[in-house]
Amino acid sequence: MSALQNIRKGLSSTGSSIIVAVLIFGLVATFGGFLTDPSAPTNSPLKVNGKNISFGEFNLEFSRLSSIFSDGDISEEIITEITRNSIISKELIYQKALELRMNLSDDFVNTLIANDVSFETNDQFDTALFSGYMARLGLTVNDYRELVKSKYLANNLSDFISQSEFALDSSALDFIRATNQQRSLSFYKLDLNKISQDEIVPESEIFNYYQQNQFKFIEPKKVALNYIILDKDIFFDGLNISNEEISSERNLLEEESENSQIRVSHIQLSFSSQAEKENQISKAENILESLSDSLSFESLVEEYSDDFGSNNNGGDLGYTDGTIFPTEFEEEIKSLSVGDVSKIIQMPSAIHILKITEKNEYFLTDAEIEKMIISSKSQEKLNQALINIEDNYLGTKLIELGSDFNFKIEKTNLFIKQDISQDLLSFEILDEIFDQDAPSDEFFGPYENDEGKFILFEVSDLKSETLLSQSEATSEITKILQLEQAQETILEQLNLYEDKARANNLSDFNSYSLIKRDSSLLPDNLLNDLFTINLDDPVFISTQENGDIFIVRLTKIKNSKNLAKKEDIEAARNSLKSLNARAYLDSFFKELEANSNIN
Repeated sequence: MSALQNIRKGLSSTGSSIIVAVLIFGLVATFGGFLTDPSAPTNSPLKVNGKNISFGEFNLEFSRLSSIFSDGDISEEIITEITRNSIISKELIYQKALELRMNLSDDFVNTLIANDVSFETNDQFDTALFSGYMARLGLTVNDYRELVKSKYLANNLSDFISQSEFALDSSALDFIRATNQQRSLSFYKLDLNKISQDEIVPESEIFNYYQQNQFKFIEPKKVALNYIILDKDIFFDGLNISNEEISSERNLLEEESENSQIRVSHIQLSFSSQAEKENQISKAENILESLSDSLSFESLVEEYSDDFGSNNNGGDLGYTDGTIFPTEFEEEIKSLSVGDVSKIIQMPSAIHILKITEKNEYFLTDAEIEKMIISSKSQEKLNQALINIEDNYLGTKLIELGSDFNFKIEKTNLFIKQDISQDLLSFEILDEIFDQDAPSDEFFGPYENDEGKFILFEVSDLKSETLLSQSEATSEITKILQLEQAQETILEQLNLYEDKARANNLSDFNSYSLIKRDSSLLPDNLLNDLFTINLDDPVFISTQENGDIFIVRLTKIKNSKNLAKKEDIEAARNSLKSLNARAYLDSFFKELEANSNIN
């Protein structure tokens, strides 16, 4: 069962919502949803043991919980109920924490608020932003301190209760053996659809049903289409690429790649006067001589370069695409290969020596380049065809277009709106198609989808929405009435087979031997019930969502006697601890709620 299903299930009883609420109420909520959500309630007539819950707190919690669920996943009414239960559970546990003399200092609460990113601007706590939020919520600073304190202490107390639970190894072993238990059963399945097929429905009932429900039997509008789908692939044929084209494309690609994948390091010698400049030039000449004496560029960077951003990583400046660095750098880089060192480059305030450390080669086979050229040329042909169509063929039928361009025209049979094919659905033309009232005098389009394909279509046939006659609707009506009658018949048969099960008269029943809890042979809800009963009262009924009914008799229980591994026992202890904690929290809250006044 999903978390959302658990929440909805929890709402069926106000007392059992503590587990949901404890898991949901947060320490400090964010505010974005509240400030933009117009559906948040404007008041909160809620009082817990005489303490009024402010409108601001209720709306804040409502907004926070709304942000947890996807749009439309859960109704506003249910979120409102979850909000109410969350606040009640938090407040009751908080009040209990105060009774137990749990408390927080004002400084600690202030720190919690100051660390909430909701109130930050440029990573700093923004007092004006905080004050604005409080004003929007209708809360004073002390109100909000109390809210944060209540959530923190409620969480602490519930965490303490959860962590105080424990489970013995013997209990864990019993749990493992129970989990691995096997059970045998006999069952009889009453199949609602199968029973309905044997039901006899009088003609008079079919007539009466039709007269009272004609509006249900409408033949929806149907259309048939002719269409052409265009993409660059249909222009592949006939494209021949020469070796010269491949060679030229390779040169272009390598040139572009070279410009974007050259990595450069440098030595920088800065100066602030002419005399200092001359001194730095002399030093640069010595550095070039040192490089010729096999001293590494990186060691000279560390010794001489005054660029503190790069002198501790070999002088690395990163990659250039031919436009990143000053023009003097880029012109020199073009003439260098990997490992080459530049001449001395003079800039207005510094002397530089460059080294090329990396230049990625462009590796593509001739076949791969040919494929790229074909793709590009076919796209050009597609674009030219689209321009030609829009210039010269608007107002014509597809047959003329198909003939002139040798395009293949696809045809459909009549179909309803819900049955449109996926290749047509991707063009988002459904409304356009079904807005037509007659077969087309000209084609529509071109329309493009997200894959770069285009469609041209025309309605070739159309059948308007019509009311089915009684004879046309008889088959569907019969099935409806058969199913209604079968729902009564199945209850009569249920009594018969339940009596047989209790009398252990199982000749008509099917049997499964020694199945486990995770068996796929039976529905989940049936298995859940099967492992909760015992041989003292072995018969139960399991009704399925589709109306089928199982009459079941438990016939044997086989307990596992296998020894468990240490890690399995540890996992079982943790599971039991969690289950025990949830059960205790549930009973703890129910006791608090029973002795409280909530309105």
